[in-house]
Amino acid sequence: MTEVRTRFAPSPTGFQHIGGMRTAFFAWLLAKKHGGKFILRVEDTDQERKVPGAIRFIIDELRWFGIEIDEGPSNEELAKVGEPTGGESLGGPHSPYIQSLRLPRYKEIANELVAKGFCYRCDCTPEMLEKERNEQMARKEAPGYTGYCRDRNVSADTKHVIRFKLPSKRTVVLEDAVRGRIEWEDLALRDPVLLKSDGIPTYHLAVVVDDHDMQVTHVMRGTEWVPTAPIHLLIYEALGWKAPVFAHLPVVMGSDGKKLSKRHGAVTSETFREQGYLPEALLNFVTLIGWAPGEGDNQEIFSRDELIKKFSLEGINAASGVFDYNKLMWMNGMYIRALSPAEFTERAKPYLEKAGIKVDARWEQIAPHVQERVKTLAEIAPMVDFIFQDKITRELPAMFQKGIDAAKSVEILERTKGILAGLPNFSHELMETAFRTLADELGLKAGPCFGVIRIAVTGKKITPPLFESIAVLGKGTALARIDEAITELRAAA
Repeated sequence: MTEVRTRFAPSPTGFQHIGGMRTAFFAWLLAKKHGGKFILRVEDTDQERKVPGAIRFIIDELRWFGIEIDEGPSNEELAKVGEPTGGESLGGPHSPYIQSLRLPRYKEIANELVAKGFCYRCDCTPEMLEKERNEQMARKEAPGYTGYCRDRNVSADTKHVIRFKLPSKRTVVLEDAVRGRIEWEDLALRDPVLLKSDGIPTYHLAVVVDDHDMQVTHVMRGTEWVPTAPIHLLIYEALGWKAPVFAHLPVVMGSDGKKLSKRHGAVTSETFREQGYLPEALLNFVTLIGWAPGEGDNQEIFSRDELIKKFSLEGINAASGVFDYNKLMWMNGMYIRALSPAEFTERAKPYLEKAGIKVDARWEQIAPHVQERVKTLAEIAPMVDFIFQDKITRELPAMFQKGIDAAKSVEILERTKGILAGLPNFSHELMETAFRTLADELGLKAGPCFGVIRIAVTGKKITPPLFESIAVLGKGTALARIDEAITELRAAA
């Protein structure tokens, strides 16, 4: 059996859209399922939009997701294009894996196609093309190149581009792994440029040459490439090369039914990382957008190995998939709760430190109670910062619920001081029993009564469990904060 070889071929124009990362996930899963190779190839021929450091970022981000890159840009290649190097160098038998380092190869193939009669040189100026386009539009025709240079035998010494000669009457068939059989009976396309006058290839030429040279067997890409797929199939045919299996993936949609974009919130993997999502949760969630394990299989939480085992092209749905943020948060919370206590503490550390919180024994005490409640790692710091602050700000109006005003709040807190001061030990179990008795004695429901204490001691309406929080703060701090709250309430009265 031929080795399965897939690739992820991003442009280094900035952070990766989550839809692009899904393409990488699918390609990697297919390669791993069949014991094949996953390749990273960088399509950087659009130098004007290139963002410095983007290639390094892509490599690091794939590694963050736990995706092994079997072949890709080596440190030597990265250095040649001005990218940061470091870590394990990739490389591979089909280097270079950066398009801007492969320009002589594209020129070689373009000239070969000219020699075989499948391409021709075109020296039409931009002004000529613009005039032609305007005239077509005035006649209400579809604009496009008319083939003026097809039979002109333009000299190679003249400034020119190289165009592919598309047949006017020809049926082209694509057996797409996702969308099934697609036929084009009469191509509504004009002769495309394959090599620009500066020697830079267009996508049509570069993608065919690279996929052939790197022995890619399966190409996964967005459905937006379906209309131009005939060009690629005809180039493969002209060169006598076998085309790979194509799988045009469904669009990732927002909850409003429109293509996922910035207006829907976080759309780059970097942003999700900053917001405290776990890479394994994102991998699981994004893989399920447009893919399902099989009929009757309702599993939603997968380990990495389970995803590899169950993934198949047959499971990809041709219909668009929806990015549901609520489901992502639910899934991320499930993954957080599945972490070991030590791993949760370690994963949370960068988010705490970013908020200026020094991780110490107090964090380790409260961490298990936080792990049960948060859905993202970024929620942790705002939830626990009151433990590490010398001075807190209180939302006093939040104390006032049915039957509780400022005077009643003061009474609750005065009684609370006495209870805390008299506890034989500062355990959360003793506190809870004592405070439930207090609520009964005051004729109050436990929730509103505890809410007054919570605001006084933490300054917040939402925290880890109240009594565990007080225990972590310690008796001295807890009593001091209750005194502060009483003073503030009396001053506000």
